[in-house]
Amino acid sequence: MKAKTVLVPLLAARAASRFRRDEPQQARRSRSGGVLPWAAAGAALGVGAAALAPRPHTTRLAGRVALVTGGSRGLGLSLAREFGERGASVVVCARDGDELDRAVIDLEARGVPARGIRCDVRDPEGAERLVKEAEAAFGHLDFVVNNAGIIQVGPQEVLTEEHFRDAMETMFWAPLRISRAAIGPLSRTGGSLVTITSIGGHLSVPHLLPYSCAKFAEVALSEGLGAELARRGVRVTTVVPGLMRTGSHRAAVFSGNAEREYSWFALGAGLPLVSAGAGHAARRIVEAAARGRPYLVITPLAAAVVAARGLCPSLVQRLMRVMAGVLPGPPEEPAEKRGAEADEGLVNGAVRTAAVLNERAADDLNQEPRHGG
Repeated sequence: MKAKTVLVPLLAARAASRFRRDEPQQARRSRSGGVLPWAAAGAALGVGAAALAPRPHTTRLAGRVALVTGGSRGLGLSLAREFGERGASVVVCARDGDELDRAVIDLEARGVPARGIRCDVRDPEGAERLVKEAEAAFGHLDFVVNNAGIIQVGPQEVLTEEHFRDAMETMFWAPLRISRAAIGPLSRTGGSLVTITSIGGHLSVPHLLPYSCAKFAEVALSEGLGAELARRGVRVTTVVPGLMRTGSHRAAVFSGNAEREYSWFALGAGLPLVSAGAGHAARRIVEAAARGRPYLVITPLAAAVVAARGLCPSLVQRLMRVMAGVLPGPPEEPAEKRGAEADEGLVNGAVRTAAVLNERAADDLNQEPRHGG
């Protein structure tokens, strides 16, 4: 997808907004259809531009070195595999030592020179140490990928301030510290800083409030660094994935009515027509990083959402209210479970069947095994 994939719908949104401001008030009132045609046009432009985008080329990365945070599972592991497949050496970091060991074994079995560093990216003192160890592992750094993240799902009534702090520490403060620590090594190699943000950084989805707050901040961080680091010779790529089949539903934390929260989240994340495979996403991201592209929106749905929100935020907000109205409310006795434990009951059995590709992705990408199976 070229830069016009994102620019076309956003320019259309801006033009439509200007037209509506210049239009006489009486005409706006009498015009039938209101904002809906504009929203539909913006969404169509987003989908069409993404659909017409050419397939990415494959840039070889022999001799390059990539650090991927949260690289032991999910999209992070898929990214590490893709860097390695193109000839790069890879350093992955994660909190769980056993999970990290499995990831390194997986990469080495594929012929990828790999190192694992156990770390908690939330540790304020850990960023400098992580980057120094990663640089020392193979002598230099060419890519640093801020990928580590957490997903907390539930109505805001049952989420505590600690949920928000944890999300911000993982998906804003950690990328900030790691990015700053990486400026020196990347400026020496003319390297690339890659930040995996989210469509949740452009649209605050109900029952994902801590995640969205952190991702909005992360988008601002990545875009700002992209502008400021160019003079240092560091290229910055802001990645906006849509829904991806990475098996993240098993590691997410569900609060309130945990089983019902799990149902809608796992189904939405895993349906083939609205989500992208992890391998496809990794190929797009690594190619964008190799070419120094400043922005990448991965799925047509994500492009359409970005365009629709830019064109008519009021309409999108109304749709989010509708969505919030049909999601589970806070129960009298809220519970908190990880996805691997919340996957219970007949409904979630049907969800597993409908989202079977996501279940396979979870098994392939080192995600937590499903409770009881």
